Amino acid sequence: MIIQYFTGTPDGEIEAVRAKLRDWGFRVQFNPGELGASPEERIQVDNVFGNVKDEHRVSIGEVDCVKQVIPVEGVPQNLSLVRRGHRATVTLPNPHGMKAGQGPVEIGAGRPLVVMAGVCAVDAEYTLASHRMAKDAGADLNRGGAFKPRTSPYDFQGLKEDGLKLLAEVRAEVGLPIVSEILDVRDIDLFMKYDVDVLQTGTRNAQNFELLIEVGRTGKPVLYKRGFSNTMDESLKAANYVMEQGNDNLIFCLRGVKGIGHSFRNQGDLDEIVSLSHLIDRPIVYDVSHSAGRKSAVRAIGDMAAAGGADGILLDVHVSPRHALVDGFQAIDTEAELAPMIARWRQLRELTQPVG
Repeated sequence: MIIQYFTGTPDGEIEAVRAKLRDWGFRVQFNPGELGASPEERIQVDNVFGNVKDEHRVSIGEVDCVKQVIPVEGVPQNLSLVRRGHRATVTLPNPHGMKAGQGPVEIGAGRPLVVMAGVCAVDAEYTLASHRMAKDAGADLNRGGAFKPRTSPYDFQGLKEDGLKLLAEVRAEVGLPIVSEILDVRDIDLFMKYDVDVLQTGTRNAQNFELLIEVGRTGKPVLYKRGFSNTMDESLKAANYVMEQGNDNLIFCLRGVKGIGHSFRNQGDLDEIVSLSHLIDRPIVYDVSHSAGRKSAVRAIGDMAAAGGADGILLDVHVSPRHALVDGFQAIDTEAELAPMIARWRQLRELTQPVG
């Protein structure tokens, strides 16, 4: 719940309410976004986290200094648009891009569409060329999988630490931040060793709560992917495990869900972009490659995602798809094809979500 106090309420009265809430076992967070221009105009607002029930709301609402109690329903309060009253922006630091003249990347409300493009699975021969091509086409981040969760134990599982090392080397050459999927809490030290800029939790780990807790504790930006068989309620509650560690750098990624008799690899959940943009304050990204599983569909699905208000698009690229270790059939392979897509997506995004 959110508590709004009357303007000019003495600090002592507010602290008494907070003490009562803490006695009940709740966590109380002052909302710094609600400060007025002067102490007399200050609008005091507290965010209250925990298993809040109706009797708690009624009891607090009866306190003289409390103007109103706002219940937060349906969405975890950490992610709720009600908490801030506006969509949030996440800054993705880029300390490794200074040599190439690349600064931090901002994703979210009022910012240009962010494109994350790279190889699905890191390889020694083509990753550098593929990531350089993505940058030249207009991408803001390079994605690359060093650890690959595969359905069969006989399928390629990724280069693992060698892949992270390769990603770091390629980043030094290209200058863009990198996003890579982490599969296991035991690998967190490796991801920190190679200073991966954005930690991705994949669809198969969408409810791996221990992993979500630990990546949240790193303080790194986290790209959380919806589970392919999870309801939106389940996914938002799982993503909240990251936020509960005091990590506000969460980015929510949609990637399609399992469907029955659907034409594409997954059933698209593009409509959730519109729904979520009115419910959560987190930046929203859409994975146009894994949702469709077809190169021929990437442009059109990206059009719909951008026009629907997505803050970012995630996609696979590879300069030699037939040599790709994973999912080459869905990768965009030339700058001539990718650059117009990115330009068009940014225009569509700006039409519906003005930048400024």
